[in-house]
Amino acid sequence: MISRQKIGVAVVAIFFAVVFFRLGFWQLDKAQLMQEISKPQSERATVALLSVAQPNQALSNDALNRIVQAQGTYLANLQAPNQEDVNGKIGTWLVGILQVEDSGKIAIVRGTYADSLPIPRESIQVVGRLMPSQINNKYGEVKSGFLPRIDSALLLSEFGSDFFDGYIIAQSERPEVGIERVPSPIPVIKVSGFYWQHISYVVVWWLMGLLALALPFIRSKSESQR
Repeated sequence: MISRQKIGVAVVAIFFAVVFFRLGFWQLDKAQLMQEISKPQSERATVALLSVAQPNQALSNDALNRIVQAQGTYLANLQAPNQEDVNGKIGTWLVGILQVEDSGKIAIVRGTYADSLPIPRESIQVVGRLMPSQINNKYGEVKSGFLPRIDSALLLSEFGSDFFDGYIIAQSERPEVGIERVPSPIPVIKVSGFYWQHISYVVVWWLMGLLALALPFIRSKSESQR
């Protein structure tokens, strides 16, 4: 006859096994969700730069990676050497300093560097992706006409204040110029952890569930051998 103690042990084992298996399914759901939302996201509508950013203010999370439109005139063209695009291609980028109409200034990655490209004097409409400032001085040395990184903080001494935070990787300019554009990154939602890390947790929880189910049998066998 089965004793109450053995029934109690079995009930407790089943309870913990259910908990462990539920935790495993929870981690499996998280892994599947992570795999889904880590895919490239659909592009949001193009907005005016001034609707998501202001001069002398840090970019908000909502502004980052948005496709924005700005109208203004270029003050200068600079070189940003040793830049790497999303395809791994390294080269020198042409960075224009755009004076936005009735507002501040912002750095525009116009494309790959072209020595013969003049500074346009007419008003230009730029459409492109708004990016955060670069933070590492690994792109070149500090000297006139060159940027060691694309960061508005490095432009204040030469071009004055009232800069927008970050910079724009141009997708188009009107009037259009003959220049090879730099591909901009496709927005991806970042989530904490890794897909395979969650899968490993699934395996661990389910193994613990199987161990919980096996414990009463292991205990019973141990007692019978005494």
